[in-house]
Amino acid sequence: MAYFDERLKELHKQKSQKKRLEAMIVELKQQEDEVAKKTAEFERIKKKEQLDVDKLERKTIKALFFTLAGTKEEKLSQERQEAYVAAMKYDAAKRDLEGIVADLHICETELNQLTDCEAEYEHLLEQKKNSIKQEASKRANEVMLLEKDLAGLEHEITELEEALDVGYEAFDLVDGIVHELDEAHKLAEWDTFMDNMLLDIQKQEHIKNAQDSIADLRNKLRRFKTELADVNIEGDIQIEMDDFSKFADWFFDNIFTDWDIKAKIENSQVQAEETRAQITGTINLLKDMRDERMKNRIEMEEELEEIIVG
Repeated sequence: MAYFDERLKELHKQKSQKKRLEAMIVELKQQEDEVAKKTAEFERIKKKEQLDVDKLERKTIKALFFTLAGTKEEKLSQERQEAYVAAMKYDAAKRDLEGIVADLHICETELNQLTDCEAEYEHLLEQKKNSIKQEASKRANEVMLLEKDLAGLEHEITELEEALDVGYEAFDLVDGIVHELDEAHKLAEWDTFMDNMLLDIQKQEHIKNAQDSIADLRNKLRRFKTELADVNIEGDIQIEMDDFSKFADWFFDNIFTDWDIKAKIENSQVQAEETRAQITGTINLLKDMRDERMKNRIEMEEELEEIIVG
């Protein structure tokens, strides 16, 4: 009977993991399709913007016209900014796509190793049922059912803790973004009253730090969403990836090119704080779900001990 118990417990974990992996693969394939299209579009825009820069830097008729008009350097500076933004958006999307493909490969490889777990579980479960019938033991049946429920709870707790780990990492990133934008906003306010190159350099440094973290946060939120694919969230709180992606693209587009940088920083602060609030709400919900299941586990373990002691 001990063999049945241990093997069934292991196979139950494998079944739960298989279900989780299948849900994650569906989510990842959807993300892969969306991000691949976005990456291809950003690559096309990047090549076009770089071509515009190359044309202006070469001795073309267009470049000659801007030179004679005295606006070539101004035009070239604008084209370089647009090329930089296009390249940055392409690199961020490409990094997202590479992360998705890598995660998908890991999930599919692990899923292939669990192909036969359901059939083996059903076969072994039938064998144990027959063994219990032969023993005619009500207590043995109660133990089997409780152990099955405990195995399910263990798996749910593990899933919730894994999702929480990614959620904490996402929170740290967005918290850092809020800090960088707060610092940039303070400097932008000082910059309104005085024309100081050092203040401007410091402000741009904080903006650059925020940009780098935004690229990482997009990838972390994607992973968070994937982890939540097989978690039954008991409420309406969720991470709105589409809204954040739009904000990130807007941030890349406007932060260098719009004359009113102070207003753009303020808008970015609002968006970042909203994203932080969403992550915090989801983390709190996951923690409540995990704590409830841990409480249920303790109660089941006590009930199992009572049955065994008899």
